[in-house]
Amino acid sequence: MSIPVLIQVYDEVRRLAIAGGAVAAGDFRLKKLVAPLEKSGEKAPVFGKVAAAVQAVVDSNDKTASAALLELTTLVNAVLYTQGETGIAGEFKPLETNDLSGLGAASTQAGARTLKPLLEALGSTGSGRLELVRDAFERGAFKDLRLVKPALRAIDDPYAEIGDFIAEKVLPLYGKAILPELRATLDIKGRGGHLHRLRLLHRLDPEGSRDDVQRALNDGSKEMKVAAVECLDANGGDLVYLLEQSKAKARDVRAAALRALAATGTANAAVMATLKKAISGADLALIITRVRECLLPELQDFTLQQAEEQLTELLDLKDKKLQGPAVTRLQQLVSCLADRTDASAEAFLLRCFDSGPALAGIKSEPSGTDLNELVAHVLSRGTPGMRKGLVAAQQTLSGSALSSAIFAARAMMTSAAFYDEFSPVLNGLSDKHGKKSSPDQERAAALLRALTSDGDNYFYRHWMGVAPLVGPRSDTPLPALDPRWLDAAVNSGSVELVCELARSGHEGVNRFLNEKLEQLKKPQDAHGILQTMVRIGHPRAADALVDAMTKRAKETTYYYFNYWYGPMIADLPRGALPKIEAMLPALPDKVVDQLMESVLALRNKPD
Repeated sequence: MSIPVLIQVYDEVRRLAIAGGAVAAGDFRLKKLVAPLEKSGEKAPVFGKVAAAVQAVVDSNDKTASAALLELTTLVNAVLYTQGETGIAGEFKPLETNDLSGLGAASTQAGARTLKPLLEALGSTGSGRLELVRDAFERGAFKDLRLVKPALRAIDDPYAEIGDFIAEKVLPLYGKAILPELRATLDIKGRGGHLHRLRLLHRLDPEGSRDDVQRALNDGSKEMKVAAVECLDANGGDLVYLLEQSKAKARDVRAAALRALAATGTANAAVMATLKKAISGADLALIITRVRECLLPELQDFTLQQAEEQLTELLDLKDKKLQGPAVTRLQQLVSCLADRTDASAEAFLLRCFDSGPALAGIKSEPSGTDLNELVAHVLSRGTPGMRKGLVAAQQTLSGSALSSAIFAARAMMTSAAFYDEFSPVLNGLSDKHGKKSSPDQERAAALLRALTSDGDNYFYRHWMGVAPLVGPRSDTPLPALDPRWLDAAVNSGSVELVCELARSGHEGVNRFLNEKLEQLKKPQDAHGILQTMVRIGHPRAADALVDAMTKRAKETTYYYFNYWYGPMIADLPRGALPKIEAMLPALPDKVVDQLMESVLALRNKPD
């Protein structure tokens, strides 16, 4: 007996069993199978019984759907069971297992609708996957034991940032349980993900990984030897070797050894001498982050002394050929001082800032202006005295230095005072201009950045300097904005600012979002507006979301639908359910599969 149609029914029944009986009523995919089942029933009566059971599920309601689905499931399984075989030929072998009991009560079970797109993101290629992986990590989805193997494979992802994130954030969750797998798949001649494997082995089991590190040092690839050097212990028996490697001709090996020495946290005379030599020379660029994090007073004092000498030298330097390297070195030293709160560092950084006009005259590459922008950014993150000096000079600043000053003003001023002082600046966004922006427009753009993002992320994106600074300071959160900023945002015409500040029931915002959505030419550019419309309960949120999803339904990459659109569907009011359900038949099956969990969440909302 031919049973492909029964297998289709089985697949759909299984899908509905996972999603829940509440979504079975009226299922359009089951409905399409009734006709072929009835036709087959003319020759085999059992197909007619299955067709009737399918029709009963399609015609059911919220109260009868579960019972009808159970009856259909029982019938289909019974028929298929008579056509199957039990047992399998071959030799019995024990299953390979790893002890993951370390997760204990922290382990979770991710829903199938969450698990499937995440598995696709981990095992495929394409854009948008990193955001999905990050979101899954933040929601704790990786504590599901079914994701251990896919996560281990993902450290070899061709997109390096995904491999980095998995190795840094995800795999440490599983502790020593993944050590056998890491060791079994480690290729000391390899690169990329194999470097992550060695670092993880050392991170999770420093003592037990000594042999692996030694093998990598002796026989590994060039990149593997560098990673192995970073795994050595400068506080133990590896100190002599690290001191030797800090003089290596190979820059990567030298950098790894210096970073390991800078992380010791002990004022060993030989280590201090080596690090001071590096700070006073070209190797400073290799260890900026470690020097910034080091709390040893001797090293901090030496770094500050070097910075003071470099500033004095730069201000007196007349040879234009030497100015560029001198600016670069002072940038490196200023980066080392970021987040210092002692009086000596504060005085030096304010001196750098006061020297801004003189430094601005240096037109090298990098220029004095580049240095001034870095100093302003460091001040915006610093002590109250640093911020006060920066804010006092904001009228004389431009570019990212002005953005830094405005961030500092947000941190220092009350919400009302900040609005009164800076809201007129937004008028510059609507100024007419040619190819070159006017000063008013530059100030308005700087204010916009201060209202919609954090200063550290902005500066990292726009400063092509020698080393990124650390993330935003958690000890000084920015105060809430004055409510009047929303009206000012609408009047300025800034979509980004309106989406950032929008709130429910604001008629001006509702009109603004409608207009901007209609003006967009590409549906993929509408995400921020759609998300805002859903968040504030915009009257057209459901219609706009349905329209955008329908337009993008023919695209070949589906996994982002669950990430981008799923949460918006779940956040709609329950009254939007008929519009969402009416849209589903027009979407590809893969998309519908992803969205069913969100649709179910919408259906289960109270009226």
